[in-house]
Amino acid sequence: MSILRSGIVAGALSICSMSGAFAAEIYVSLGLGVAEEQVDVAGPPPFAPNCGAGLDSTYCAGQLGAGAAAPTAGFDLGNAAASSAGVGLEWGNWRFELEYSGRDHDGQSLPLPSSRFTFTGPAATPGAGIIGDLIEFPAEEPRHEIAGFDSRQIFLNAIYSFRTGVSWRPFVGLGAGVAQIRYRYIAEGLEPDGFPLFDSVSSPDEFFGAPLISLKTVKVFDAVSRDNVLGFQALAGIDRALSEEATAFATLRWSRFEASAAPRFSSVGRGSLVPAFSIGTPASPPDELDGIGGFSLTAGIRYTF
Repeated sequence: MSILRSGIVAGALSICSMSGAFAAEIYVSLGLGVAEEQVDVAGPPPFAPNCGAGLDSTYCAGQLGAGAAAPTAGFDLGNAAASSAGVGLEWGNWRFELEYSGRDHDGQSLPLPSSRFTFTGPAATPGAGIIGDLIEFPAEEPRHEIAGFDSRQIFLNAIYSFRTGVSWRPFVGLGAGVAQIRYRYIAEGLEPDGFPLFDSVSSPDEFFGAPLISLKTVKVFDAVSRDNVLGFQALAGIDRALSEEATAFATLRWSRFEASAAPRFSSVGRGSLVPAFSIGTPASPPDELDGIGGFSLTAGIRYTF
């Protein structure tokens, strides 16, 4: 009986020791760093027909190719300050946390390729044909821009730390979450700016060399979009215990959000219509955000209670 009692006591002590070793602990964390973001938008040129019926399908077949997918533009929004805050539960080698992060980007402007709108490109160069002789195009192509991109993200992360026997511990993790995004989309088009053939001709030689009409670049679409998008992230990093409660960490993460629906625009402002030879359609926003993602590097402190 004494042997049995000794065995039961030893087993109970062993279980208590194991439960103590794997006791769950609550922690909070704060981090600061830098984030890089890219946004892909898909759709026809902002001031071109929307590839529908009649003239629109003729335009799209001529400019994009019959059955061609809508072109995609990638906006590299550059680097911006990033911050994060989290609360979690640490159990053994595992951590499960709810994390909030945010970043604000200035944005990027890109040219709209000449081949995507009517009567530009080679036709706009001297001696390139009747169209090039009759129309004077501006020095710069129309551009479109994503500006003021704000992202607020909430992730649920699962993280595994490797016990190395030293103060430094590497970790890896996966997370899924949602982001609330807000950005401004601006697009330019072409508008008549005068008739040099009639306005500035003073001799027969100038008459035969002057273009019929000159064009200028104008803003044709300016709107703000707000949306919620789902995404996931992968992260890796290293931490080091500073005391029994405080731990310093550095985390590198890659995140990706998928936008399945067309952007929802508000505060819409429109400029002039596109010139008649581009079929006279007003500007239109992108069909969809094809994807949002990037990298971030943050460092901070985790405090365990």
